[in-house]
Amino acid sequence: MPHRMKSILLVALQFLFILLLISGTPLNHLSLLHAIFIIMSFLLILWAMAAMQKSKLRIMPEPSANATLITHGPYRYIRHPMYTAILLGAAGLLINYFTWVRLIMVISLVIVLISKLTWEEKMLSQKFEGYSSYCRDSKRLIPFLY
Repeated sequence: MPHRMKSILLVALQFLFILLLISGTPLNHLSLLHAIFIIMSFLLILWAMAAMQKSKLRIMPEPSANATLITHGPYRYIRHPMYTAILLGAAGLLINYFTWVRLIMVISLVIVLISKLTWEEKMLSQKFEGYSSYCRDSKRLIPFLY
């Protein structure tokens, strides 16, 4: 599959699963635990966006021609804080209103995001000479674990 098509497919699947989770969440089932996960998700997104001021935010996994390697802020601990934020939000939606179908959607989203970040990391390691060193000093998605 051509590189661009692979990226488009991964992004489309990512948004499909997120939209399905959001649209399937009844508003009358909001809980405190759900709210905590959603707030953590938004705070992580804001922190990551603040750290990325030098580089342009991109939804596609290919780095832009003028991209810079960001290693501060949440990127000091995890290489993909935006994906972590998406998974925090998805976990909150699942906890808020659990069904087996929604669990399958969250698992599918995890698979898509891991595929996307693996693809992205391959391209980042080709673009940035110090990327492998950065990988040794940070985790992919979960600080201190993975």
